Amino acid sequence: MAFDVVYIEPVGDDAPLPPGLSHWPDPGEAVLSPALLKAGGSDGVSRQFGRFGGVIGPAGLEAPAERFVYVRPSAKMLDRSKMFEISGFGAEASAGFVGESIHNFGAQKFYAGYAGLILLPAALLVVIAARVGAAARDRRTALLGALGAGRRVRLAFTLGEAALPVALGAGIAALGASVPLVLDSSYPLVEFILSKEDARDAWPELLLCLTGVPIAVLFLAIVLQPGHRRSGGTRPTSVSGRRAWIPWVFPLALLVTVRGAEIVPLGFRIPVYATGCIVVLATLPAVIGAGVGRLGPLMASIGRRVGASGLLVSGRRLGVGSRSVSRLVASMVIAIGLAAQTQLWTGVFGEFTQSAMETQERVGTTVLRVTPYAVGDRVRDFESELPSVALPLGVRQTGDRVEIVGDCAALREIGLPCSKTAARISAAGGDVRLREILSRTGVAQGVKGYARRGALSHIGASKGGSLTLLIVGKGRKQLSVPEIQGIAGRSLAMKASVRPLGDLSDTGKLVTATKWVRLMSLVGVGVIGLVAGISAMAEFLRFGRELAPLSVLTGSRRIFRSVAMWSLFMPAVLAAVFGVLVSWWLATPLTSTSVATPASMAPITIGALVCALGLALWGAHAAVRAAGMWTPSAD
Repeated sequence: MAFDVVYIEPVGDDAPLPPGLSHWPDPGEAVLSPALLKAGGSDGVSRQFGRFGGVIGPAGLEAPAERFVYVRPSAKMLDRSKMFEISGFGAEASAGFVGESIHNFGAQKFYAGYAGLILLPAALLVVIAARVGAAARDRRTALLGALGAGRRVRLAFTLGEAALPVALGAGIAALGASVPLVLDSSYPLVEFILSKEDARDAWPELLLCLTGVPIAVLFLAIVLQPGHRRSGGTRPTSVSGRRAWIPWVFPLALLVTVRGAEIVPLGFRIPVYATGCIVVLATLPAVIGAGVGRLGPLMASIGRRVGASGLLVSGRRLGVGSRSVSRLVASMVIAIGLAAQTQLWTGVFGEFTQSAMETQERVGTTVLRVTPYAVGDRVRDFESELPSVALPLGVRQTGDRVEIVGDCAALREIGLPCSKTAARISAAGGDVRLREILSRTGVAQGVKGYARRGALSHIGASKGGSLTLLIVGKGRKQLSVPEIQGIAGRSLAMKASVRPLGDLSDTGKLVTATKWVRLMSLVGVGVIGLVAGISAMAEFLRFGRELAPLSVLTGSRRIFRSVAMWSLFMPAVLAAVFGVLVSWWLATPLTSTSVATPASMAPITIGALVCALGLALWGAHAAVRAAGMWTPSAD
């Protein structure tokens, strides 16, 4: 559990109070944030840094869930040389130095993830919603033009059609956005609480979003509608040639995303990569649609030659409907991309914490690391207060030499010889605790290791090298970190820190980032599910209406299954295959290990193929139902 500790001492009677405190703590007291007190109550965190002196108020916290503690050292432990003298407290002075913000990625990286995992699915939802029922709407636009309706009339029809659903959506969004303004809002998975005061400070941006987004959606609804054709005819025509430039953006975006991140400055790599992924995933459906459109005439030609009516009809249909194919597969492509990116980022973040987690699993708290290594008298006081099950060891590292010093009981506990002269030791075999200790000193990589009997208070007196104080549990006993922390704070040093050998507190930012990625990807996948449902429903209604007359011409419904396999299953399979391949390639700039491999992406591939099969079966069923209800009518 990661949290911040700030040591405070007033420089005079008129010293201003730290924010969130009603009075100065007495020497040897600690004041904790409510979240830290709640999270670490069972671990005795309230006693780690001295006597419990109360709770920090909201004014002293960056967020309600912040884990923070003020400690006023006792007169014995106070060391002003280790402290900064300040004249007051304020947000500008502490920003980036202490507080919850240092345990989270900056806004730039957060917005990059938000754009890729949430805004891209939302933008796809807008596009799909604007083009639901595209065929009938396109015919209406052409008919209005043939009847002499001008641009303003067609614009009014489009605005009138889109205004009600957009207004309804904006109203629901406004209700949801108003909740954080009146209540502290808790976010699932990430253990984050948004303060209502912080939300109120952002009301101008919130108001801008609530007004600007509906206007932007209405504008896109107009832009995404086809214009009036000069011919004035009402006959539907192929749209395969429109916006033909979009597929050509795909290879350029893919190249820039994979290779461009290597040449830009380090601070811009994440934004460049995120932007590139968005463009790649947004243009890939158009590439698949264009490719299927090119295959359509060839499929029709083959179907005519071999007498396969399903292949013939599908080829004719796909040859003039590349954009409908793009809309059909867009949700699948982006869902695959989101799933792959989530797997990639959680794997990348996990790599950095894996070593500490493995050490934690192997040794737990049977070995603790204590810092700093104090002067001799302090070390003797610390040793005298330790419980009988806690055995101290000192580790000195100088160049390519590591020396472990302690009494015989401590040395033998981890399988080391006990002698006055330094004895050579090896990292191979032996006690697992010794292997973990030596692996962190480089003995396994060629550094020479030695062990000898000696007093811990004396090795700190010699000059040179780095010193580490370790506490080993007797009989592999799991030691209490709060208990040892309390002893160290009373007798060893003012800023004493006790951590397990496999310490996960330094990986808090990565763990937090992983949780945010999972939360945002969950929201994005939810939006994608809505997109897929709307898109598939609209496509299947159109699919069923188009194929319904064939039931009269063929006298059989088997053709529906054949057409569904070629018109729906084949594009969906292409989307699944290319979506996985492109997502795998997009993973190469950020990982040099096995985070993203064909084997690791097998579940995504299988899931996508199952969805493709379900799509085809659903479409065939919709066509059969439409055929059963179809009757000739004048059109």
